[in-house]
Amino acid sequence: MPLFLVGLWSRISGYLAAIGTALAILAGVFLYGQRAGRTAAKDEQAAANAKAIKKAGDVEHEIKNLGDDDVDRRLTQWMRDKR
Repeated sequence: MPLFLVGLWSRISGYLAAIGTALAILAGVFLYGQRAGRTAAKDEQAAANAKAIKKAGDVEHEIKNLGDDDVDRRLTQWMRDKR
């Protein structure tokens, strides 16, 4: 290998190592952010599901304790054609 290529390579190799290290750090930060965002989204969805399940249980319990006339009156709110 010619001598000028060896000198050029010795100068460039330091820069290439620094650039490679910087790219590896950026990739690591990006992947960490992706994982943290995915975990936060799963936690948020689990909380929303738990809230919906609790609300459904509360409504079911409330309806179960109503009389027939009260249930009929509440259901008429959801009917398109009013009786």
